[in-house]
Amino acid sequence: MMVVRDEDIQKKLREIDEQIRKEYVESHPKEERDWRTYEQQFSRRIKEAMKALDSLVHEAVSTIRSPSPGSGGPIRSPSSRRSSSS
Repeated sequence: MMVVRDEDIQKKLREIDEQIRKEYVESHPKEERDWRTYEQQFSRRIKEAMKALDSLVHEAVSTIRSPSPGSGGPIRSPSSRRSSSS
């Protein structure tokens, strides 16, 4: 009976990884990037993201509430009240 050691497993995994990597590189050749098309697509994605953000910004701004006039000044902590009355 043969004992399988950790080193044997690691060696076999490295061999499998190298084979998979080799096959992947062969089947997926590196393509030249068409920069003009890339920049056009990038610009379109940015514009779409800005449109989506615009509605979110408007929604966030509409939920902001300011205190009504005459409701008093800012709330002061008890420690600041004591120091100003001395």
